[in-house]
Order: sequence, then structure tokens, then C-alpha cells
Amino acid sequence: MEGTTPALPRRGIGFHAAVAVNVVLFAGVAGFLAFDAARETRQREREKLAALDEEAMTLHQAVAHLAHHSPDEIQAFVDGVCGRMTDAASPGHHIVAEAGGRAYQARAHGRDSDDTARAVRAAARAPDRRGGLQGEAVVVGTHTEGGVRVFVAERLDTLRREVRAQVALRAAGVLAFGLVLAAAVNLTVYRLVTRPLRRLVRTLGAIRAGELGAQAGAYNSRELAVLAAAVNDMSRALAADGARRRAAIAHARRVQENLLPKPGRAVPGVTIAAVHRPAEGVAGDYYDAVPLADGSVLVCVADVVGHGVPAAMVAAVLKVLVLDAADRDPDPGRVVRRVNARLTALGIPDGFASLLVARWCPEQRTVWYASAGHEPGLLSVGSAPPVPLDATGILLGVVDDGEWESHAVPAGPGATLVLPTDGVTEAMDADGVQFGRSRLREVVAAVGGADPERVVGAVDAAVRTHLAGRPPDDDYTLVAVRFLTRASFGRS
Repeated sequence: MEGTTPALPRRGIGFHAAVAVNVVLFAGVAGFLAFDAARETRQREREKLAALDEEAMTLHQAVAHLAHHSPDEIQAFVDGVCGRMTDAASPGHHIVAEAGGRAYQARAHGRDSDDTARAVRAAARAPDRRGGLQGEAVVVGTHTEGGVRVFVAERLDTLRREVRAQVALRAAGVLAFGLVLAAAVNLTVYRLVTRPLRRLVRTLGAIRAGELGAQAGAYNSRELAVLAAAVNDMSRALAADGARRRAAIAHARRVQENLLPKPGRAVPGVTIAAVHRPAEGVAGDYYDAVPLADGSVLVCVADVVGHGVPAAMVAAVLKVLVLDAADRDPDPGRVVRRVNARLTALGIPDGFASLLVARWCPEQRTVWYASAGHEPGLLSVGSAPPVPLDATGILLGVVDDGEWESHAVPAGPGATLVLPTDGVTEAMDADGVQFGRSRLREVVAAVGGADPERVVGAVDAAVRTHLAGRPPDDDYTLVAVRFLTRASFGRS
């Protein structure tokens, strides 16, 4: 079963590295800006409080001097000072003076009231000298001396807006620098991480695609250099292993070719044509045609379960076992039984195979056959529909004492025996539709009593058309044997 490729993440390591670096970078920038804004606000508020204290001290001298005169003069002084300060220049500015047991508030801005006086005094007593006045945050400067107290309050919202504007301007510069720095970091990550890794991935992709021996280039970083060296070693090892495997398969193919009937070799009494296509260099399919001493001809075809070198080895064993069994007794049923007994005695793992053995006797104008679970053969006699040679027993290698009977079918000179493996009938097109046994019978019936080359060519062309360029999934063997006259005695 082929392995399935897991779904790959959409983003590469370079992207994740860049995101991680950028997140840290911009988090640092944001943290710095927040800290800078808080620091600047505290600094400006301390400066404002110091200025208000200084103003309260200055006013205190005047109020203390006027306390020796009439209260109206103190009130007029406070109103005059506050009146000269507009809300635009000093927003929320308010003066409260206490002298001679009386409180004086500036009336210029309409904020004088007992509640205002209490709020200003409460803010002056606070540790940070901040409080609320008419819903606004204020800071209060104060000076007390000689029984006279002066409070100067001012709103903080305008001050804070000014700080935010300054911080925003500074933030724009920092962010611009941060963007330049981020671009430099991203470029560095791309050059040091993303691009080298992509090169390495391309090398691995080439190896996966079959370009064994492909080598990764040089890398500057230690980790990537070590990884590239490991990939290079693996690629060279795979190339060497592939070369050994190809050499082994080529040798196995040459051995297997020697096991099959030689093209053009004469077999007395019959003419043979075949197509033999391994799925993996060598096949588990095997066929043969053997003249027997009594003038009959033994024809067989086998299909070992699986394919590749292991199946080809079992096929070679089958050839030896079939020849040995036919020398002892040429009856197809007894040949199959003897082959099965010897095969199971060998104890080959997964050594299962189908086998069809047919013996044609020209004197009796009959074909005897036995089939161990093999794909049905077809016997074409004249213009009559092809006769199927169905299985007469189970596969080889399943049980050691199986029984296979020989069946007889009339067949004189001119009859043609067509023996496929299941790689022919089970050949599937792109939609998963098999070529099928009925289609095979139709093609064989259409060519009738033609010579074996034409029969094999017609069937092979029909199967290749069905496959539409797709390679067969299984070993593919088709044999056609035409019976001529009485075979000469002896083997050639």
C-alpha cells in the first residue's frame, strides 16, 4: 500500500521566524512607547506642581500683605490674578486664599463655591496633591505661612493631551525606525534561514522524485551545513543502493529471460507467441512449452502472488518443479499435484501461485488441462466461440495435499490455445474499470484461427488501448499456442 503524504503547513519556518522576531520587536517598541508616555506624563506633572507651588508662594506674599488691609482688597487681588489668566493659557486655573479666618476664591471664571474650596483643600492634603474638581482631574500647589494659606489649582487634561501629542510624534519616529529595523531583520532571516532551507528542500524534492545522488550546496551556518552533509550522505547512499538494485534486477531479468522460451525457438508441433511485461523489472509470471517423449506437447503458464524479485525466484522454482513432474507423469492433474506437494514442502513464505498446465496430444486431437486457480485460458477451434479452461482446483501452496483433476477438450491441428495471467484481464483504466474476461473472449473470437502472433498482437493492442498510456499494475503475460501436426518425438 502506498503511503499517504500528510498535509503540509501553509507557512514555512522562515515565516514563523520572521513573525516571532517581529512580534518581539514591535512588542518591545510598544512597551517602550508606553513607558515613555508614562514617564513623560509624570515628569510634566511634577514640573506643573512645582510651578503651582511657586505661584502659590508668590501669591502668598501679596495676600499676607493685603491681610493687614481690608478683605475686599484680598478678593480684588485674587479676582485680578485669575482674571488675567484665560482658560486657553491656563485651563482650569483657580485660586483659593485663606486669611483672617476667611476664604477667598477667584470669581473670574465662575468656579467659586464652597464645594470647590473643599475639593481644592482635599487635593492639597493628598500625597500626590491630585484630586477632582467639577468632574476634572486637578493638581494643587499650596503655600502656608503666618496664618495665611494659598491654593492654586489647575486641570490636568490639557497637560496630558500635550504629553500624548509629544509622545505620538516621538512614536511616529520610533515606529519608522522600527519598520526599517523590521525590514532589515526580515531580510536577514530570509537570507540566513528561508533561502537556505528552500535550497535544501529543493534538493530533498529532487531525491524524492528519483534524482538519487543529488547534492545540497554549501551553507554558512553550522546547523544547516551539518544537515546538508547528512542529506548528501543519504543521497549518495540511496544512489549506490539504487545502482546495486538496478544491477541485481538486470541480472535477475537476464536469468528470467533464460527461463522463458527463446523467441523463434522451434517447439515441434506448435507455434508460440507471447508478450511478457514485468511490473517491476522482473516478473512472477512464467510460461513454457515442452515437447514430450510421446509426441505430445506440454504448455503451462503460472502467476506467483506478488511481483518483483521474490516472485521471480518462486517462478524459477516452479519451472524446475514443472519439468521434473512432467518427466515423471505428463498428466496435467498429476503434474499440478506433484508441483504443489514439492512447493509446500519448501515452505517458501507467501509462496502462493496459480498454474495452468495443458497437454496436447495430436494423435487423439485432444487437450487435457488442469488449473490451480489460474485465470481461465481460451481454446479457439475454427469459427466456434472460444472455450474457457476454468480452474479445476485451488491455488498452489495453500494445502500440501490438494487435488486437481484433468479435464479434456477436443482440439485438432489449427486450434489455438490462449493463456493469460490476471494482469491482462484485471488491467484497469483511469476510472478503475478492468479489461475483463468477456472483452478478452471478444478479441480472441474476432481474430479466430489467426496465427499466434496476430492473436497476441490483437489482445495486447486492445489492452493498451484500455490502459490509455497507464502502466499495468501487475505482471502482464499473454501466451498463444497454435497446434500444428503430430510433434516429433524427443525434445529440441
